[in-house]
Amino acid sequence: MIFKSNLSKNTIFIRLLFLFSLSGLLFSQSINGFVREESSGEPISYANIFLENTSLGAATNRDGYFVISDIPLGSYTLNASMIGYGIFKKEITINDSGSIRLTIFLDQEVIETSEIIVTAERQKFERSIESSQISLDLREINSAPAFIEPDVFRTLQMLPGVQTSSDFSSALYVRGSTPDQNLIMLDGITVYNPYHLGGIFSTFNTDAIKEADFHAGGFPARYGGRMGAILNIINREGNVNRIKGMSNISLISSKLLLEGPMPSYKGMRGSWMMSGRRTYFDRVIDALKIPIGKKSDGSNEYFQFPYYFYDYQIKVNLDINEDHRLTYTRFYGDDILNWSFDEKENYNDTDVNVSREFKFGIDWPWGNKTNGLTWRWIVSPTIISKTFVSNSFYRFNFNFSFDQEDIFTYSDSSATRVQNIDYSIFDKINDNTLETEIIWKANNMHEITGGFQLKNVGYDLGIDIEFETQDTLLNWVPLDLKNKTR
Repeated sequence: MIFKSNLSKNTIFIRLLFLFSLSGLLFSQSINGFVREESSGEPISYANIFLENTSLGAATNRDGYFVISDIPLGSYTLNASMIGYGIFKKEITINDSGSIRLTIFLDQEVIETSEIIVTAERQKFERSIESSQISLDLREINSAPAFIEPDVFRTLQMLPGVQTSSDFSSALYVRGSTPDQNLIMLDGITVYNPYHLGGIFSTFNTDAIKEADFHAGGFPARYGGRMGAILNIINREGNVNRIKGMSNISLISSKLLLEGPMPSYKGMRGSWMMSGRRTYFDRVIDALKIPIGKKSDGSNEYFQFPYYFYDYQIKVNLDINEDHRLTYTRFYGDDILNWSFDEKENYNDTDVNVSREFKFGIDWPWGNKTNGLTWRWIVSPTIISKTFVSNSFYRFNFNFSFDQEDIFTYSDSSATRVQNIDYSIFDKINDNTLETEIIWKANNMHEITGGFQLKNVGYDLGIDIEFETQDTLLNWVPLDLKNKTR
């Protein structure tokens, strides 16, 4: 009996290739996990993880996550290191039982070396195929020359291709573009016009910043809608071990930061961070009680500083299990300029007495409010999914009012004139975003990222002007009651 096969040579080749690929997966595993600071539990970005005496290794991402795939069965020494931290080593045995999940803690360590002659200085950057990308951590931001207090925007102005309009502006002009062509984000949430004091300071408190990713050009396709630069500021996640706090007072503001662990519940753990900042000029001047004159009732009138700004940031992380994490981020920043003037005066002429009262006021608030919720899901050691929903609201309201009332009193009559002027400019932006990102690490050399973004941006811009003048004339003629005549 003779059997004939209908399989072509191409079909046989494809099936053999599939079997070899499957056998490679069966006899190779992966190591994945997180790298964190020992003292605070904060994830460490861009740490180096490798297996000694091999060419296998990886670097942690922004969340401190790493994966080394396609590891043949056997015993290895895993090495984890980062500049400023001690070296971590662990013996690892790879078998066919599955992937290995690790959480690596690194201690901060002072590096002692011999004499070093520095001939040039270059900004530390993340090794990436993306051109013009720079990652700054908190130490680099605070060590840069500052204007009154550390500012991430002032630090970026020292980079090549970044300029400013003047020494009193923190706005970024990147490669000839205007500041409105820069995409500024806080934990992935778009922030519009992120400046205090008319652009002198940014709205981001450096004490709460973990790192800042800056793209001066050639930024990835996942960022759109801008032509200048991309800046994504990442907040600290909070201490997972104990409650800590710090305060700081500069020449212009006072700051407070608190962080600590979330209460553990059914295996769920997490951390939180809160920071706040406020100027204190108005409070100090109010307490000094500087007299500037007398009120109409004879009491003293004191100078009141008309301006202040404040901002606060909140970040909460909840690890439901090893694969699922929820992160809530909130930011609120406001500038308030409120100035009013009220005065009364009286004067007499030959046949008229004039009583005048006028009020002048400016109410000018502007600021940002953002809220965001992120769900991170480690689908497999090589696939990570992130779903992100956020709202960003910006408001700019300028209100000017002028009221004047004149009372004219004559010998036989009186008249009143009232004038009101109200002028308002308002600008509001409401940005709602839904975004999903999937990252697949195909192997130790290639990573594929895909996703989608839905964005709904609403605008409300307008001018409101009201002008009113009212005249009232009262002419009183004495009545002769005796003769009942006028």
